[in-house]
Amino acid sequence: MTKLVTFVMFALVFCFALSLPVLAQQSIGGHDETTEDHTGAQWAAAAPATPKTGPALGGVHLLISEVGWRGTNSTTLSWADSTEFVEIYNPTSTTIDLSKYYLSDVNGYKALPVAGTIDVVLNATDFGMRFPAGATIAPGAYKVIAANGGWFKHFTGTDADYMLFPGAGIESDPTTAVLMVDVGTNKPVTYPTFGQFTNSAEFVWLFFWDGVSDLVCDADLVYWGSGTGANAPARKLTTDCQDGPDVDALLSCYNLDAGNPAGSMAKGLVAPASGAGTRQRTGGEGAETLTGGNGCVPGGPTAVTPSTWGQIKALYH
Repeated sequence: MTKLVTFVMFALVFCFALSLPVLAQQSIGGHDETTEDHTGAQWAAAAPATPKTGPALGGVHLLISEVGWRGTNSTTLSWADSTEFVEIYNPTSTTIDLSKYYLSDVNGYKALPVAGTIDVVLNATDFGMRFPAGATIAPGAYKVIAANGGWFKHFTGTDADYMLFPGAGIESDPTTAVLMVDVGTNKPVTYPTFGQFTNSAEFVWLFFWDGVSDLVCDADLVYWGSGTGANAPARKLTTDCQDGPDVDALLSCYNLDAGNPAGSMAKGLVAPASGAGTRQRTGGEGAETLTGGNGCVPGGPTAVTPSTWGQIKALYH
């Protein structure tokens, strides 16, 4: 009898441990990067761009460390016009699995758990992308995601780590950049061979979804230009409720992203002149909301040991 009780208790504990990563994402509520003051001292203009290098940045989860949005004409033979990219940085002491992280410039990304895709609303330059299986980022490392891998290689002489779109045309050099997984839908018949950021106003979300939970959780947001209009990031509301692929039939609701009454985030980076749009993060996480947001950390059940909790956080930074 004693052996049976011991076995049952062990089985319950084991099953509980297996469920912790999912619970950790569902218990969103901290480090909401949607509230950062992007015009503050933690961001600085930089020329030229410095992909794959930068200052050591403080934080407890993945950060967007540099963005390069370039020009108005992707067909000109210009370094500046053809090397748009996003760079992410791992400030933690643990290698992080990227295979369930996503990049998107579409506010509708929050519905991914319900739709299974990201609706890019028929805009030829909008995107919804996931990092491929096996992708990781080491402690203190940078990863560069180019809009167009071949063009990035041609005009910089170096390879990006990942790319949204493959190269095309005479400007395309062979590249080792790995293609991101396209999860966008409702696109035009011919998807663009080069995707561009909107110069006047644009945003990029870095977020996580485990493929099971009702909600996604944010890692970071960067945007530039006006805080209102079609190209401004829209905050999530407490009325944004949905039932994704989890085991129950209950709705889960997002917390309210911090933002002004118009529904957009606090302040964006200054919009660049044509061909001069690189911005680098120079400080730590900044003034994000630590409670009540839609980030991945902290979260999860409290009845776990510190060592176990540390391993869970490594998955959900």
